[in-house]
Amino acid sequence: MPSSILNQLIESGVFRDFPQDAKEKLAKISITKTCSDGQVIYQNGDASDALYGVLTGGVKISAEDANGKYYLYGVSQPGLWFGEISALDGQPRAQTAIASGQTSLLKVPRNGLLELLDNEPILYKYFMKVFCRRLRHAGQILEESAFLPVSKRIAKQLLRQHKITQRHNVKLNQEELAASLGVTRQSVHRVLKDWQLNQWISVSYGNVEVLKVDALETFLDLSGE
Repeated sequence: MPSSILNQLIESGVFRDFPQDAKEKLAKISITKTCSDGQVIYQNGDASDALYGVLTGGVKISAEDANGKYYLYGVSQPGLWFGEISALDGQPRAQTAIASGQTSLLKVPRNGLLELLDNEPILYKYFMKVFCRRLRHAGQILEESAFLPVSKRIAKQLLRQHKITQRHNVKLNQEELAASLGVTRQSVHRVLKDWQLNQWISVSYGNVEVLKVDALETFLDLSGE
């Protein structure tokens, strides 16, 4: 059994609090999967056959409407999991997952997971904790959308992304930044243009890089955030 499989189960959020014997059972049925940059892991509407943990690289989770407009839910980085909701309820995938950079994943088959949970129902409580954290985070994003101007929302998102990029080099371009906030690319471009002139950030093809974290943090502090 590769150590990376057990480490992902031991150290990461979804299964971290599981008893050791449950982690070992999951490790035995799990497999690793390698994806190239831009490879689709699953699409909206696909049947759910597993949940995934990110070992290396990153995975961008998004949704798209019939007109081609899409929303970026976020980037799953090493140590994080995705696809667990449909893996549990059996409903079709509600988002699309795409590898960002060379990515390796841990795949936990849905059938094996459900068999373990059905045999040991007490384990379901650990998923409740995860879903409560997700709901709190979703509530925070909704509040920011309702109460904050676009410039402050962009600053917060860039600071979040900067932490991810520092650890895992997962990039976010202007279009994806706009999609993660539910605003237009033009709105993002206007704000970034000023910050680029001030040398707070650097904008290149395929990436927006934070150069001065303290400047963005001061911008939020002075504006009451």
